Amino acid sequence: MRLRIIRWMCVLFSGLLLSGQAWSQGDPEAEDSLVKVINTRRFNQALEQTHHPGTLGANPKISRMPLAGAYATPMVSLQQYVKGTAAGLFVKEENGEPGTEQFMFVRGLTHPVFSKQDLYSMQPAVFVNGAPLAQEIGLSYNIQRFDFNRIGPATNPLSILDVNNIAHVELLKSPADLARLGPLATNGALWVTTKNAQSGIRQFNVDTYVGLLQRPATKTVNAAYENDFRWPFYEKYASDDQKLDYPVYVANSYDPDYYGAANWKDLYYQSKPVYYLGFGLVGGSDRANFRFNISDTRSHNFDATGLDRYAVSFGINMLPLKWLTITSNMNAIRTQRERNRNLRDRFAETRFVPDLTNPVSPGATSYQRFLDKYRGSEDQNKTNSFVGYFSALAQLGQLSLKSQLSLDYEEGLRDVFYGKPLMDNTSFISSYFGFNQRATIQNTIDYHFKSDDDRHQVTIGAGQTFLTDQSKYDYVLGYNTPNDFIKIKEIRLGGSIYQNAYDIFAYPFTDKIKSALSSLYATLGYSFRNVITVNALGRYDGYSGFSKTNRWLLTPVFSSRFNIQELLQKNGPLSTLALKASWGVFGKLITDNRFRIGPQYRVDVGYSDEPVLGSYAGLAALSQTYSAGWMVNTYGWPYSEKLNIGTELGIWKDRILLGVDYYNNEDKNMIVPVSLPTESGFTYKQVQGMAVRNTGINVSITADILKHQKGLNWVLDANFSTNHNKLTRLPYQLQEIEYPDRKLVIGKPVDAFWVYLNEGIINKPGDIPMGPVLQDGSRNPLKFGTLELGVGDAIWKDVNNDGMINARDKVLKGHSMPVYYGGLGNTLTYRNFNMDFLLFYGLGHQLLNQLTSSKLDFINTENSRNITYVKEVTFWQQTFDYSRYPMYNPWSGTIPYQSDQDLFLERADFLKLRYVTLGYDFSKTGLLKGMKLSKALLYVTASNLFTITPFKGGDPELTDYQGIYSGRSLPIARSYIIGAKLNF
Repeated sequence: MRLRIIRWMCVLFSGLLLSGQAWSQGDPEAEDSLVKVINTRRFNQALEQTHHPGTLGANPKISRMPLAGAYATPMVSLQQYVKGTAAGLFVKEENGEPGTEQFMFVRGLTHPVFSKQDLYSMQPAVFVNGAPLAQEIGLSYNIQRFDFNRIGPATNPLSILDVNNIAHVELLKSPADLARLGPLATNGALWVTTKNAQSGIRQFNVDTYVGLLQRPATKTVNAAYENDFRWPFYEKYASDDQKLDYPVYVANSYDPDYYGAANWKDLYYQSKPVYYLGFGLVGGSDRANFRFNISDTRSHNFDATGLDRYAVSFGINMLPLKWLTITSNMNAIRTQRERNRNLRDRFAETRFVPDLTNPVSPGATSYQRFLDKYRGSEDQNKTNSFVGYFSALAQLGQLSLKSQLSLDYEEGLRDVFYGKPLMDNTSFISSYFGFNQRATIQNTIDYHFKSDDDRHQVTIGAGQTFLTDQSKYDYVLGYNTPNDFIKIKEIRLGGSIYQNAYDIFAYPFTDKIKSALSSLYATLGYSFRNVITVNALGRYDGYSGFSKTNRWLLTPVFSSRFNIQELLQKNGPLSTLALKASWGVFGKLITDNRFRIGPQYRVDVGYSDEPVLGSYAGLAALSQTYSAGWMVNTYGWPYSEKLNIGTELGIWKDRILLGVDYYNNEDKNMIVPVSLPTESGFTYKQVQGMAVRNTGINVSITADILKHQKGLNWVLDANFSTNHNKLTRLPYQLQEIEYPDRKLVIGKPVDAFWVYLNEGIINKPGDIPMGPVLQDGSRNPLKFGTLELGVGDAIWKDVNNDGMINARDKVLKGHSMPVYYGGLGNTLTYRNFNMDFLLFYGLGHQLLNQLTSSKLDFINTENSRNITYVKEVTFWQQTFDYSRYPMYNPWSGTIPYQSDQDLFLERADFLKLRYVTLGYDFSKTGLLKGMKLSKALLYVTASNLFTITPFKGGDPELTDYQGIYSGRSLPIARSYIIGAKLNF
């Protein structure tokens, strides 16, 4: 397959060479060479324009993210490229497995996160050359009991972007920046501009690197360690009968599988090479040019995980008339993902948990026997993507007209088969096909008027956007295939369930969502002597995701800028001094069609452990109370009110430039589930009326600290952000809402942990706390619910002083998202040498250490069929110091080691070195003078070299969306690569 792709690429590449020669031919006698030079320069300048959508424009030194170092790293997704490079943007990378999803947050959480599906509605929009990419909405989570991973390939949709094809990325976050983009960019936007062709030159470029990963430092253990840890609990608290239940794999010290060498990491952490190979060609005349790029990327991590990406990009630019510029670009990308062999993820996919009496043993030999069971299994994960656009820009004096048509189509396929050795003598098969597609038509018109003396400038503009989205998936899973060699996917309807001739019990699922967004806007701007600039914009947006009576929304945006430096002396050190402010209202889109349909219900009458699957009998039934469905058909637009006040300060021709912004964003009229009494027949009612406020400061600093043409040059890029969120409103004037695992309270952060306050241990009967004083003056011992406390139980604070510990005594504490975050990047050059490095940090947040809780709570987690407690082979490593924790009675009905207490709430602050790269450009030396190379850069890069953190249990960045640390994620691996970049 790869050979066919390479042959096809070579044919296309050769064709481009011939076409480039044809395009660059011209009659030197027919055109004056000076005219051609002028036209070429004008053409190149037109193509370099990013068409920034902001109403006030933007200083590129502040808005653009520094990516110089990212070009020489093995990162494969847009989130990884921009992590730590922009004020106001926090990237959460909770797993080091290549191709997994990562999430971005611009200026905090806009609403509480009840499930992983909620994260998709908070993601910023991504525009590539002005074309909005389709966004994943997590549709398949509606049929999943567990949301560890999406059904299907679950490949990060932003891993299709190759950093070597990107010219620059800008973060848009203020109302002035987002005004023209509207509801699509309510959560902020990343404005990606790809590298473009340049007329007048023909240039080849070759980019390549190869490297390896370094194994993480791991202290492996065997059952002897586990025995030393557990037996003191048995000696202190266990009865004779309880001692008889001591796990055999821990008790039998003669078992070589569990008491032998704990060398499982030799197999688990096997490293494979990572590499990248890309070819590019640009060329053309003063009237037309093109850019072609082709690349093959291989990313790898441990546990045999990996991602292959094959990408082809082709762009053409034409200037058929002096006033008309036509650009087009097409990108085709194929990815193939090799997933982990994690037990929990496999069980979540198969919806089946086998007998787990004995965990995977820590020896390499026995672990290899387990891996051998995967022979004959299949897990193919593929995605195909196409992103393209066509635009025409007409510049008629002061009148500018632009029209753009764009299309983004992304499809995912996954075929899975697990044989009987992995499935307790049954087998599993599943097949998935799904796609997201977005088609967009955008038209804008702008007229710029200047007075004769340039004192007054007026800009009038209008725009129209029509966008259609469609998401669909088809998924079928089945059990009991004929054998491990015949993998049948065809099914037919037979009776009340789907089955084929081989009696495969199959369960099909399908879903589809369509939506359309139509937008109109008009803008009016005025500038006086470039000192004061004011703009007003009005939008009228209609969205099909709301009921017919509430589909349209009218919103305003106002912005202003005061350039103080224009009033000061021109020869002073101050080059920029500006005050700016913007305020606006932005509608928020709801991608779930359920809120448009109205009243509905969901029947959960399937298997007890998997309610989505119909039971064996397959009988139709109703089962109140329904877990979801009380909805109305009058939901209107949620919206966000945004305020941004900032300043820009630059000295010495902006050699040092400082940008500071204060923001106050409040998202209002959002939908939240409100609990209902059982007799209503529903568990929750979806009600509008929730509001969340985010406030904070964003600081950006760009400084050319040292600047010498033939000496040392040092450029510093630093950013710092703060974010504070709180709940400001609930429906029905409620002050709080309580859910099984979380609580919302007016005035409290929406990312706070809901925990008991741990105050110690009961070592003797006299330590049992007493409840409040009763009317007769007596006091009863404190209880946990209806259970009496005893020796070995935890002491939790009775917050409401009612003599009973229950959910009412849990408090909101800490943050799962950083309160302070940012990055520090440095670029140093000396003659032909260059060095880049980037530091990334997050401070002021906590994590809930579920890993330590489950290990200490071994009595309740041992032999549990709860998928949360499945023991991976990574269970056999020392992750915490158990002497730091009280020795509670693990048999107590109060479950003293339950995770929802501040005993397991730990600081998650971190400082990371993202990468450091060192290169040398040989093109400027005498060694390669005769080869006509404009660049011959040889470089080495080390990534993820160190993490500084108070957390001792692992990497604090590897927490899930609720801040829970399970220890199951693959590490963000340390890597070393050597690469080269050649331009000729």
